[in-house]
Amino acid sequence: MPLGTEALQIFYEISMSIGSDLDTRSMLKTCLGKYLRKLNLSAGCLLQKSSGSEGAAILEPLYLLPKLEGVNRAKQICDQHLAPRYSKRDFIALEKSLPLCINAGENEFAYIFSLPDLGLLALVKNGTPFTEQTVRSLAPLNAKLSNALRACLQKDELERSEKSLEKANRRLKEWDTDKLAFIQYISHELNTPLNWIGSLHMVELDVLSEDNRRCVEFASKGFRRISKLTKLASDYFEKARVNWPGERREIYLEDLKRALADLYRPLAESKGVRLDFSGTWEGSIFVDEKGLKGVLTTLCSNAIGFSDFQGCVTVSAFPKEQGIEFVIEDEGVGIEPELLESIFKPCQIPEHKRTPGGYGFSLPRARIVSQSNNWSLRATSEGPGKGATFKLRI
Repeated sequence: MPLGTEALQIFYEISMSIGSDLDTRSMLKTCLGKYLRKLNLSAGCLLQKSSGSEGAAILEPLYLLPKLEGVNRAKQICDQHLAPRYSKRDFIALEKSLPLCINAGENEFAYIFSLPDLGLLALVKNGTPFTEQTVRSLAPLNAKLSNALRACLQKDELERSEKSLEKANRRLKEWDTDKLAFIQYISHELNTPLNWIGSLHMVELDVLSEDNRRCVEFASKGFRRISKLTKLASDYFEKARVNWPGERREIYLEDLKRALADLYRPLAESKGVRLDFSGTWEGSIFVDEKGLKGVLTTLCSNAIGFSDFQGCVTVSAFPKEQGIEFVIEDEGVGIEPELLESIFKPCQIPEHKRTPGGYGFSLPRARIVSQSNNWSLRATSEGPGKGATFKLRI
């Protein structure tokens, strides 16, 4: 027997309230309130199912109306007739038995409905029980309610995750700021003793004994090395802290090629290394000039520094549809696969794997400049002794 016009109107109003609000609590209050008012119910209780060990189903109250457990008959009847925990098999059997009608007392009837993939809904009605048609007609309403609630709960979980990530990100930024501040502080404090040591150049070596002269030479050598380390570390962490990039300007590729050749061909020849240029060095690009030259000089310097006698370093430019790619290839010592990312991090490379007199800050500094300009800088190598290739994509 189909539902009458009045009943259809009631079910339509309940249906329209489901999913009208993406806030879980607001939607539950609206929907469950409509259930109670339109169907003349005295209480409602929504139990959410969660998974326990070995697939067990755990039932916990998600929403009550009335909200106080002491007066909510739906919650009380659920406590009397349902277990808080079911094995996977027993819960499947329970769901198959639904909808379930419980005669809870004089003219009081409790109905337990399944909310697919969410849990159970208990409704209490006083007076006459639901007709069979009404019980059957609640199934699509409950399915819609279940879908809407799951969407709301997923949205709530996503918002919680986002807030948690934002909080963690803020803490990481705070720690990073503190770390940079500490390192800058140490670098600054090193300057005072370095200045004292640096005054050794004022000492007249001719009046010193051989042993004292050697001591001054050792101290001066250490001063130069520590000064270089302090400058490099301070420069690296300053670039990590400030809002790079630098000023964008038009650069002509032919001029860039000539500047690199003039700067590095003498160094290459002194090591017996051939420096070649290939690709297309025509036209111009509009980029952070200081940043680009800094990255390319680092890559060229490293390529020559790690090349063997009679080796070759090739610097290429390949204009793309959007941007340009610079490729620096060498035939030098190569890079172990596990170090291809570590070389871009400060203080990660052992001393014997750095360029002589280097500290491992040049490539990390180049990566920071590249990332700040939204460039791509990556390295490839087939392994030790097989050279390396660095690609800077702009």
